[in-house]
Amino acid sequence: MVRLRPEETGLKELVDRVLDKGVVVDTSVRVDLGSLDLLGAKAHIILASFKTAEKMGLDFPEGTNLNTPAWRDLTTKQSCPVCDMESRQEELKEEGCPWCGWNYRPDER
Repeated sequence: MVRLRPEETGLKELVDRVLDKGVVVDTSVRVDLGSLDLLGAKAHIILASFKTAEKMGLDFPEGTNLNTPAWRDLTTKQSCPVCDMESRQEELKEEGCPWCGWNYRPDER
C-alpha cells in the first residue's frame, strides 16, 4: 500500500524533534524614512535543548554550573543503535541497552 500523506505527528514528537535538531532564526529589521535610519534591530534566536546547544558550541549564562550530576548525566548519554533510546555510554558498552536488550558485545560461547 502506498501512503500519499506523511504520518501525523503529535505535539510531543514535534517538540522533541525541534529541540533535538535545533532551530535558528536570524533576522534583521530596519526602518528608514528617506535617508534617515529610524530603527534598526537584529536578532539571532536559537531554540534547542541544552544537549544540542552544547554540541553547537553555545555559551551558557555566567554562573551556569556545568558540573552538576544532572548536567553530566545529560551530556554523557548515547542513543542505542537499535531502539534509539538514550542510556549512559558506560551502561551501553558494559551491559547493553536496558530498553531493548541490545548488546554490542554478545556473549562469547
